[in-house]
Parts: sequence; structure tokens; C-alpha cells
Amino acid sequence: MEDYPNLRELAAEGTTFENAFVTDPLCCPSRATILRGQYAHNHEIVGNTWPRGGSQKFRVLGLGESTVATWLQDEGYRTVLVGKYMNGYYGTRVPVGWDDWYAIAGDYRSTRLNENGRVNYYDPERQHLDDVLAEKATGYVRGKTADDPSFFMWLGTKAPHAPATPAARHEDAFLGARLSRPPSFDEKDVSDKPDWVRNNPTLDQKQIAPMEDLYRDRLRSMLAVDEMVERLVDALRESGELDNTYLVFTSDNGFHLGQHRLTTGKWTAYEEDIRVPLIVRGPGVPEGRTLPHLVLNNDLAPTFADLAGAKTPSFVDGRSLEPLLSTEPTPEEEWRRAFLVEAAASEGRGPPSPIADEGSVKPLLTGDPLPEGWRRAAQSGAWSRVNWGRPGLKALRTEEHLYVEYGTGERELYDLKKDPYQVDNLYENAGTDLVSRAEGRLAALRGCSGAECRVAEGGH
Repeated sequence: MEDYPNLRELAAEGTTFENAFVTDPLCCPSRATILRGQYAHNHEIVGNTWPRGGSQKFRVLGLGESTVATWLQDEGYRTVLVGKYMNGYYGTRVPVGWDDWYAIAGDYRSTRLNENGRVNYYDPERQHLDDVLAEKATGYVRGKTADDPSFFMWLGTKAPHAPATPAARHEDAFLGARLSRPPSFDEKDVSDKPDWVRNNPTLDQKQIAPMEDLYRDRLRSMLAVDEMVERLVDALRESGELDNTYLVFTSDNGFHLGQHRLTTGKWTAYEEDIRVPLIVRGPGVPEGRTLPHLVLNNDLAPTFADLAGAKTPSFVDGRSLEPLLSTEPTPEEEWRRAFLVEAAASEGRGPPSPIADEGSVKPLLTGDPLPEGWRRAAQSGAWSRVNWGRPGLKALRTEEHLYVEYGTGERELYDLKKDPYQVDNLYENAGTDLVSRAEGRLAALRGCSGAECRVAEGGH
């Protein structure tokens, strides 16, 4: 965070969780989890678009009838959403549970906001949308009076999601930034990986160059988010609310850029995709502290409910982080010891466009990622013989290991202490005891619900 002074200050004035994860590393499933505190197999939002996910499925299943917004509303809180909601959200409808609504209406390129039932367009040539969101959020805070009820705000930025368009004032930043190249980047030997990874030849400059460009744009786009944090903190301070407000900074998924020969995307159980930042600042939260506990996006809804004195429904799988926000946090050995990672199989979409054959990353950025393996198929012309879809997966992540079971029957097992970049798959040579224990723990989590999940994860 060295290039983002306001995020640094947020961390200096709060607690950072160095082991924060999402349990389904894809936009819409993860946001559904944040709103309801459930694993994806329980809320059933497993994709970005109908019929597997998206705003329409969230509505059809009635999931919006009970979210953290409705729980806090029942306690007298005023609720406001600014920015991203569910993928595929269009129109003028304002979902139940929200008192004030400034949601992006349209796909990931949209610059339209549904503002309490009226859709307004913002010209990207004149106004950067994340600046507009910052204006809406800070304007809401400054407009509050001492007699107004407490509020809960969901503020979902566009950055750093692709195409990661930076504000004009930041276009020349990070000119010398270079894409990170850990040992897993363009992985030399993928013979121990599952077929969907193994099908990819080594990366060439046609793939690496646009990834470098996207990486720099992602960094640039986050400068506006950093400024947004400053504006929001200043507005809270000026309104006299800062000392009585919790600020939680996180993301709905990670992102891979070249690791394991994969180009750009998410939706894997690898560290790049499931790790996210998590910083909490607020009353009573120790300053400048870092905690090692395993915490999840499942935990956010019950945490917000707990902090607001709201009742958490029994369907919630996560656990409140409030015990970790005190000066005497729950000991790590008494906290969660394992969790489930899950991702539905990606759907086949046919061969990529000619632009993709030229190395552009644009076709990979339309929501559900284009399956890996298309480059080799493009070289051989074997479109009809390619299974256009990444297999579904269920995985067990503990403090020391990652164990993955794919729908194809393939398996992966990594020792994260010795191999943090997940280069060496130990499954074939691991002892039967370790594999058996991993299989058993994963089986317990695979279909868990509510309190069962917390028992299967371990800890209190």
C-alpha cells in the first residue's frame, strides 16, 4: 500500500487481517455472500449471469428479503448503497432493504446510476464514475443531522475491475510498474496440474504485454479509490461521526495475472484469487495491529449485524469478527481452522474472437472468464474438440494446506508453508493419512449450513 497514503492511514488507525479470503472467488457469488453471510452452495448464486447467478436470480430466490441491509433496517438503521450491486442489475427498481440507492445500472462498463428509482447517465469524458460515487457517499454523510438515525453504507467502487480505466489525472502514474513474476508466473512445469491448466502453453509476449498494461491501469484506477477513502474520512470527521463509525475496506475477489500460465481472471482456488485485503477502523479497534486469523467474506454480514445490535438469522454460515476487534482478540487456536472454497463449472461459450487470438485480454473481462486452453486450441484449430468450460471445484483451505477436488475427479494438494506459490502438487505422493484427513474435512464442509459450517471449520 506504499503508493496509497490514505489506505496506509486507514491501516495505521485500525486492524489489518493478513489472512482474509473469499469463499467463491467470483463477483456476484461473493457479493451475495457478503450480503447474507452464506457459502455459495447455500445462497445458490454461483455465477454472474442468469440462470446461475446475477441480480435476476438473487431476486427470484427472494434472497434480498433477508440481508444485512434488512437486518439493520429492522434495528432502526438507515441503509444506503452506492456503486456496485449484483451483476446484471438494470432498470429503476430499488431492492427491498435499502432506504437510499445509487447503484450502477448495467454491465461492468456502465456509467449509469439508478438514483432512488431514476437512472442518470454520467459522461465518462467529463466525470470519472468512482469520483461520482465518492461524491454521492460523502454528500450523504455531510447531509446527515444529529437527529438522523445511524446509517449503514455499502460503497462498491468500479476500480480495480477491468478495464480499470483510471481518472484522467492519474493516467501517467505507475509508468515504470512491472507485473509481478513470482515462481508461479508462467509456471515452467504444469505436468502435475489438472487438465484445464495443463492445456495452456507457456505465455508469450502477446499475452504478457496486455497483462502488463492492465496491471498498470489497475494500479492507476486505485488512486481514485484512495482519494475516495480520504474524502469519506474527512466527511465523517466534519460531521462528528468518525469516532462512532466503523470503516471496513475489502474486495469481493482476488485476481490472477499470469500465474500458473493463466492469463487474466479469477474463479480458481489458488491464492491469487481467494485472498483479499481486509482493514477495519472504528471505535475500540486497536490501531496499527495485524492479526493472522482466517477470516472470510462470510463473516462480514454477521459482523455488521453484531456491531449494530441486530439479530443474525440462523441460516448465516459465517461468524462475527467482533471478538477480534477488541484489545484481547480470540486466540488464533480457538478461531476458525479451515474453510471451504467453491466455484461452479464455467460454461462453454465457443471459440474466442479474432481479437483474442491476437493476445488481447478484452474477451476475458466480460464477467464469467473465458476458459483457459483457448490459446492452444487456437494454434491447432481444434475448436470443436475443446471442452469450453473450467470444471467446478470444492476445496479445503487450512492454515497449512490447500486441497482441491474438481468435478473431473482430478485433485490438487499443496503445502502452503513450503510452497506458498502452489507450484508443486503433492497429491500423488502425499501420505494416505494427510489425504484422508483432507477428504474428511472437505466432506464435512461441502454441504454444511449455518452452525454446522462453524463446527466443521473448527474453533469456537
